[in-house]
Amino acid sequence: MTAIGSRAPSRPQFERPSRNPSRPGANPLASSIWPDSARGLYSSQERHPIHVLELNLQEAPRSKDDAEPTTRDLAILQELDSHRYLDRNQIQALFFPGPRSCQYRLRWLLAQGLVRSWRAASRPGRICRASVYLMSRRGAALLAEWRDEDPRPYIKRAEHALERRFHLVHQLEANQFFVGLAAATREHPQLGLYHWVGEQAIVAVYAEAEEHGPTPDGWGRLLTTDRELLLHLEWDRGSEQPRRLRAKLLAYVRYFSDRPHASANQVLLVAPTQAREHQLQRLLHELSDADRECCRFWTTTTDLLALDGPLEAIWSDGGQRRRLALASLPGLPRSPHQVDHSIGKPGWWNHRPGGGAGA
Repeated sequence: MTAIGSRAPSRPQFERPSRNPSRPGANPLASSIWPDSARGLYSSQERHPIHVLELNLQEAPRSKDDAEPTTRDLAILQELDSHRYLDRNQIQALFFPGPRSCQYRLRWLLAQGLVRSWRAASRPGRICRASVYLMSRRGAALLAEWRDEDPRPYIKRAEHALERRFHLVHQLEANQFFVGLAAATREHPQLGLYHWVGEQAIVAVYAEAEEHGPTPDGWGRLLTTDRELLLHLEWDRGSEQPRRLRAKLLAYVRYFSDRPHASANQVLLVAPTQAREHQLQRLLHELSDADRECCRFWTTTTDLLALDGPLEAIWSDGGQRRRLALASLPGLPRSPHQVDHSIGKPGWWNHRPGGGAGA
C-alpha cells in the first residue's frame, strides 16, 4: 500500500436463497445465485436515520455445537476487525450466495459468542433494517490465535468498536460503497476490487512510515482490463463546514503534489445532494494547479450512486461536460494480481488466508 504510505511512487502493492442452509465447511451449490447488487445504505429510498434498538452487550453463552469455525467464518471476523461494522446484507454480498445461508451462519457465529449484533431500524416509521454486526472479545481472541499474534490489539479494537460507535452510520455507509463495488464487479471477468483497506489500517501505514497524510474513509484497488485504479473514498454526509472541507482537500493536494504517478490516485467524493456536490467542486477549482502532477478528484451524489451504481458514468471532475465511468479513470499498468481473486468473487477469501481484503 505504498501509494498512501510513503513518498515513493504510487505503484501496485497495495436472489434466490440457497436450497439448503450452510453447514460448517459447506460449499454453495452450483445453481446458487449471488445477489445482483448491494446498494443498501446509499439507496435513495433508504436514506433515513438509523436507530439502534437492541444491543447484545453480554458475551453470548457458548453453544454446545463442537464444530470448528470455517475459513469463511474467519474471513468474516477479519473484515469485522478491519472495518468495525457490517450489516447482514453487506456480509451476504461479500460471502454468501443467498440470505438463508447467511442468516444461518451468522446465527452460528452469535451462538459461539464470536460476534455481537445490533437490531436496527430507520425512522420515520421505525422500518426494520438489516442487523449490524461487530466482533466480540471472544472473536477477537480467536482471530488473533489463528494469526498467531498478540490478542490484546485485536480485543482493544473490538472493545473500541463497541464503546465508541459515534460514527457508526457514517462507517456503514462508507463500507457500503466498497461492498457495492465488489458486488457490481462480481460477474465482470476483467473487473475486480482486489484491495479494500479501512481507516485504521491506513493510519497504521502512516505510523509505520513515520509520516502523516490524508486519511480517507477507505482505500481500494480496482483492477480493470488494462490498468488498476487506486481509490480514496471520502463519504460526505453534508455536516462539515466549508473551512474543514477545504482543509481536508488541501491535505490531499499537499500530500500528492509532484509525487510520481500521483495521478493514478483517484479521490472519490460522494455528496448527499447536488448542491453539496457543487460546493465541493468550487473548493476543488480553487485548489487546482494544472502545472503540477497531483491526485485526481471526482465527485458524485448518493442519488446517482443509488440509481446507476459505482461503475457507471456518474463521476465528474467539475470541468467535463459529461460524467465518466469509474473504470475509464486514469490508473497504473496492471500488476500480477488476479481478477478471479478479487473481493466478492465466489470463494475469494480462500485466496487470502490470513490476509483478508487488504492482503
